[in-house]
Amino acid sequence: MNKAVSRRPESPQPQTMVQSVIADVLRHIHERQLKVGDTVPSEGEFGQQLGVSRTVMREAFKALAAMNIIEVHAGRKARVKAFDSTLMALTLSHGLHTEQLTVQQLWDVRRSMEMRTVVLACMHRSEAVAAALLELTERMRATHNDVAAMTEHDIAFHEEIAKATRNPLFPVLVSSLTQAMRETNPIVWRSRTRSEEQLKVVDWHRDIAEAIRDQDPGRAMEAMSLHFDEALRGLVLSGFN
Repeated sequence: MNKAVSRRPESPQPQTMVQSVIADVLRHIHERQLKVGDTVPSEGEFGQQLGVSRTVMREAFKALAAMNIIEVHAGRKARVKAFDSTLMALTLSHGLHTEQLTVQQLWDVRRSMEMRTVVLACMHRSEAVAAALLELTERMRATHNDVAAMTEHDIAFHEEIAKATRNPLFPVLVSSLTQAMRETNPIVWRSRTRSEEQLKVVDWHRDIAEAIRDQDPGRAMEAMSLHFDEALRGLVLSGFN
């Protein structure tokens, strides 16, 4: 009996010239241990070193700029750019709009992450951060009948907590996950027609801010958990699944 012929693993697709140059530029940055704000050689200089045309270098630089690896400005050398939430937020928004993930799945991840950030914020927060969080809850209260303005204060509140962790990855992750609030909040807000319901949302945030001010992680986690319980209930009532 003949044995079945085993399939050879597929070879990776060959890199295009532009992809190869992108890898070379990244290698240059990493091997030379360049930091945010440091300059990289110009398109012309790289082109000479790598033996490729200006057209190829231009496309590679455009791609690196789109990936937020470098900043490109006319008449100036490109610089290493700080990583941020832009690309991840775009990817998550695309995932939501193409139904590859749901709002509830997004919020489930947010909840897991923010239950940690609130503990770290209690441990590491400064007096300025404690004051800023309380101020943001007052701004939310003042704009509770303006969903767009309140949403911006709400996002800023969660991002401020993430910054207080002193872990630079948390602000990037939390920011990317909270961007969807700009789309979901106006819909969820329709289920909160009475002023007291809207102000209750502010109270949840106030409880979180006060727990962080008092550096009480247990209370902060309890308040954050309640906030997400009620927020998810609002999502369900608004038809999100």
